[in-house]
Amino acid sequence: MLTEEQEDYLKAIFGLNGTTDYVSNKNLAHDLDIKPSSVSEMMLRLKKDDYVDIRPYKGVKLTQKGLNHTANIIKRHRLIERFLIEELEYSWDEVHEEAEILEHRVSDRFIDKIDKLMGYPDTCPHGGIIPRENQIEERYNTSLNEFELGDDVEIKRVMDYVNLLDYLSNQELHIGDIVTISKKDSLNQIIELKLNSKTIMISETNASYLFGIKK
Repeated sequence: MLTEEQEDYLKAIFGLNGTTDYVSNKNLAHDLDIKPSSVSEMMLRLKKDDYVDIRPYKGVKLTQKGLNHTANIIKRHRLIERFLIEELEYSWDEVHEEAEILEHRVSDRFIDKIDKLMGYPDTCPHGGIIPRENQIEERYNTSLNEFELGDDVEIKRVMDYVNLLDYLSNQELHIGDIVTISKKDSLNQIIELKLNSKTIMISETNASYLFGIKK
């Protein structure tokens, strides 16, 4: 049985497109905010149990076993997030940390019950898909920094990083809002967004965690 720490590593690989691409230890270390040496040790342990495949100079990718396990964790996490918002009136920037705890502790029966209660939803509060029947690919994959100056973009998905969600919540920017790319400052790596009459500044790094469609 995997530990919570090991499952967090698998989720990080999944989030960095480790279902189809190899993810470097450097990127994993940055995503998890830990030392690269710790990543290397954990990857060897996960490889031994056939959860990941390791390729020298390329990184790691989830095996089918790893993918199946990770998809189930993500399904649990995202259903819990939706339940906390719809039934317990949490805000979208509060649910991630609660779900991080609960996803490891509630039973499959509990997950099945809340899934049925909510009518088998397609997405989590942050716009990510809820994996079902081997469907794991996100619907929205074009990040904000890929749009052009002047484009109107509807926000459809946000990576659930706590600091980012706190910032977006403070700026009153949510899923479904339409923003205009009003300035792209490549020198300072900043993108300026217009939301109605409000100006929102966001780093290029954080912009890569927001996904949308052109309107």
